[in-house]
Amino acid sequence: MAAVFKIQITGAKMKTFRTIAAILLFWVLPLGLNAWTGMQEQHTVPLPDDSPNKVAAPEQKPQNAPVTAGAADPGAAAPPGESWKQTTKVSGVKVDFRGVASLRDVVLKQGPLAVSLNDVTSSEMVEGQQAVLQFRITDAAGAPMSGLKMAAWMDPITGQPADAATCHKKIQSFLQMQLSGRPEVDLNTYYVLSLTTEPAILVIDPRIGFSSSKLYAVIDLAAPGADWAQSGNRERVFVSLPSTNQIAAIDSVTFRLIGNINVSGHPGRVAVQPDGKYVWVAVDSLEGADGGGVVVLETSTLKIAARIATGKGRHELAFDDNQHVYVTNVEDGTVSVISGASLTKIKDIAIGKEPAAIAYSGRSKSIYVAGKTEGRVSVISTESHAVIGTIADRPGLGALILTPDGRWGFVANTKEDEVILFDVSSNKVVQKYKAGRSPDQLALTTSYLYVRSRKSEQVKLIPLGEVGISANTAEFPAGQSAPGALAELPAPPIVASLDGDSAFIANPADRRIYYYQEGMAAPMFSLEGYGKTPTAVMVVDHSIHETEHGIYSVALRLPKPGIYDVPLFVESPAISHCFQFTVLENPLLKKRPSSAVNLQALNNYLQVKTGEASRVRFRLTDADTNQPKDELTDVQVTVLLAEGLRQLRFVAVPVADGIYQFEFTPAREGVYYGMVQIPSLKARANQLPYLMIRSSAKEAAQEKAPETTTEQTRKR
Repeated sequence: MAAVFKIQITGAKMKTFRTIAAILLFWVLPLGLNAWTGMQEQHTVPLPDDSPNKVAAPEQKPQNAPVTAGAADPGAAAPPGESWKQTTKVSGVKVDFRGVASLRDVVLKQGPLAVSLNDVTSSEMVEGQQAVLQFRITDAAGAPMSGLKMAAWMDPITGQPADAATCHKKIQSFLQMQLSGRPEVDLNTYYVLSLTTEPAILVIDPRIGFSSSKLYAVIDLAAPGADWAQSGNRERVFVSLPSTNQIAAIDSVTFRLIGNINVSGHPGRVAVQPDGKYVWVAVDSLEGADGGGVVVLETSTLKIAARIATGKGRHELAFDDNQHVYVTNVEDGTVSVISGASLTKIKDIAIGKEPAAIAYSGRSKSIYVAGKTEGRVSVISTESHAVIGTIADRPGLGALILTPDGRWGFVANTKEDEVILFDVSSNKVVQKYKAGRSPDQLALTTSYLYVRSRKSEQVKLIPLGEVGISANTAEFPAGQSAPGALAELPAPPIVASLDGDSAFIANPADRRIYYYQEGMAAPMFSLEGYGKTPTAVMVVDHSIHETEHGIYSVALRLPKPGIYDVPLFVESPAISHCFQFTVLENPLLKKRPSSAVNLQALNNYLQVKTGEASRVRFRLTDADTNQPKDELTDVQVTVLLAEGLRQLRFVAVPVADGIYQFEFTPAREGVYYGMVQIPSLKARANQLPYLMIRSSAKEAAQEKAPETTTEQTRKR
């Protein structure tokens, strides 16, 4: 069964915690090891799809965790009897905390028999299940406090529950992301979703350390996806499946397939209108129509609300502030205007050959349409629904994007290898930037425009702070191959992270997702494709958010059994308090085998000097007896640089008392990670904590290798 927790708070807004994610991401790496030293690996079991028309046989889809049968709204009122479990007052502010069941039922299919978890544990909350933590915050007068920003965590209690001083220390440690004090569960998290050329969606937790558990779940699709969109409440993701004429609806809280909706007509582009009421799906053909159009779905019921014919050819979608939808028709050279209120077409506007992209500016109350063949941007008034101007350039226009304030527009010219900047106030070209060969995708963060090219591995960065003033640009390599070389989908391959000053870039040619922190010369790390080919990326925010007036909720999958402190931090009004929460053992959850050895780094986070040989040591002890494990001859170590893909392999030699060592000479500055595996004990790299080594030209090595050493076995 799942649970929900809420908090209600009053007072001024608190600073955002987005920077926390950016700080933590620096330590995340692509190849899969355990999280920081001393932190236990979080294993999560992907939940299977829940389509009513498809039940997987155990031999086809083996399960080792309960299968959720249906989810309720995380922000919905608690069932009868689920009162607020814990309460505290801080400076006159009352904070309530609880866990409320959010799933109707939880079932495990044991062979031909479906066993209800409710029959086993009643209303208790057990490991591996979906839950929602809720906090309710009210002021001294009992009024709900809305608009607050907060952070919370779950941390195992090893002795007594945290008192005020201990709770304060925990919160400070978690806020500063200290390696020595990481929580079991960070409730200020997000996930990176990747659409793959194979029929699947990868769900990745990029914050979990060097561990195979970064792959949180895999969502199987009926066919390869083409485009996707997220609902405004962050609870659903809609994916178009052209080859099966369907739209897949994904629960983005539980990461399960809700169902497939038949829309017919080869669906392509997908968009959710601003108020979240409808999902608009562009289709190539409509029954009874000479051409294609759009299918409109209700986001809540997933029922088809309308089918509207627009015209021939591929379609792009845009929305204005007046509940109008604009649909391009490539072959007809028109833009259809549809009333979002009545779901009827108002008119078709001729704009020229091959409209390739469309965007809306609330500042100018205009729609901008890039024409590929004629090389011009047509400007359509959202009041008169007529063309009121054009921005002339040369043929080859493609991707088009406007800044969030609607002040500036960028359009890529794939033939001229450049990006054009235009001013929406004058509808004139202001600047042209040289880009890589065949620029085809544009994306925005807070400070930069990202430009991907089909024939270059370099991603161009255009600083938004210098727009209209300077033609300065920067660039970084988004992999070893051009990220656009194998990318044919309309879904965005570049997405800004939650902090706004970094981005994830899918590179199907490399089969990886790269994370770039602005200001760096290269990506900080990459995420592997786990045997699949990432083509598009999406960030799903799972942090605490306000679901009702003064009530704040966060969904999660419950961790291992135990009693947990739940530290809550609100900056304004100042609130620091630790609640308690118990997770019981799940009798139906198959336990994973633990490693036969424990690893303790003797000089973890070793500071060494670039170009000098340094000794790295760690101790191995028996997992059952805690006695030293001596004389092992196959202790293998793989070392790699955080922002690189090159790997160095060593064999660590025994010293004494369970201590092993190897010698390592860093060729470059940066943070290196050492992954230890022992084949004879079946101890894999993703089971043991990893070693961290920082190399700097200015820092002396803590433990320098002797002049004459035993030769270590090393392989490239």
